[in-house]
Amino acid sequence: MTTTTAQAPATADRTAPTALDGAWRAFHLQLALYRHVWHGTVFTSVLLPVLYMVSIGIGVGAYIDSASVGGLTYAEFIAPGLICSVAVMMLGNDMVFPVFGGYADWGGGYLAQRATPLRPVDILNGHLAYAALFRPFTNCTIVAVVLAFFGVYTSWWAAFAVIAAGLVSAAMAPWLHCWASSIKNDSNLNMIFRFAVMPVSLFSGVFFPADQMPGFLQPLVWISPLWHGTELARAATAGTAPALPPYVHIAYLALLAVTGWFAARRVIERRLNF
Repeated sequence: MTTTTAQAPATADRTAPTALDGAWRAFHLQLALYRHVWHGTVFTSVLLPVLYMVSIGIGVGAYIDSASVGGLTYAEFIAPGLICSVAVMMLGNDMVFPVFGGYADWGGGYLAQRATPLRPVDILNGHLAYAALFRPFTNCTIVAVVLAFFGVYTSWWAAFAVIAAGLVSAAMAPWLHCWASSIKNDSNLNMIFRFAVMPVSLFSGVFFPADQMPGFLQPLVWISPLWHGTELARAATAGTAPALPPYVHIAYLALLAVTGWFAARRVIERRLNF
């Protein structure tokens, strides 16, 4: 007669991960979720910019004098802004409802992660890495390649437009995360789109030169992360000089990213430290 020895059930690893490992685990969760919903983001992050290029860049652009847009064709003028605006549109989807739902009964993703050894800062870093690194450097790259078939690039430095879009994402993502984490009522979520995502998308020099806006609105343009990213991207795709030295644009976006991370960390730790 043979005997079998019962094996002890495997126990989960409950040791606290390092900062890098914790962020990677949270990031990997976001990737797993994205594999199930990626088809729902194709229209807003890929097809919509192409429709903008066809309808506005080429259609409306046929009636616009190139002298009014710095000697470029209108399609060449808006192409870099479209690449960067894709990053903003994706943030509207990745940093609003998923973040708010992470604390709520109709989502609860953050609450589930908090039941593991992950710390609040790990959850934050993983989500930001997904929204500010993975998403722009995949979707924005696809858009940039598709727009190349329209012949809108006049410089071999055009690939750096995707990096500019990534900088825009890094600058805005933590602030949107902080805002969505601070809201307690889902009826207020649309405020983020009305007072942040949409104004930034429309009034940042993407569809018309920023200096053509009324003087009293110019300061709003200067503080827009999308304007700084679009200036960098346009310098890369069209070889035009940006409004400010490139290092000033980069430094401003980096400042927003760092200060936004501290603000978002403070809010998420307050809500998930239990």
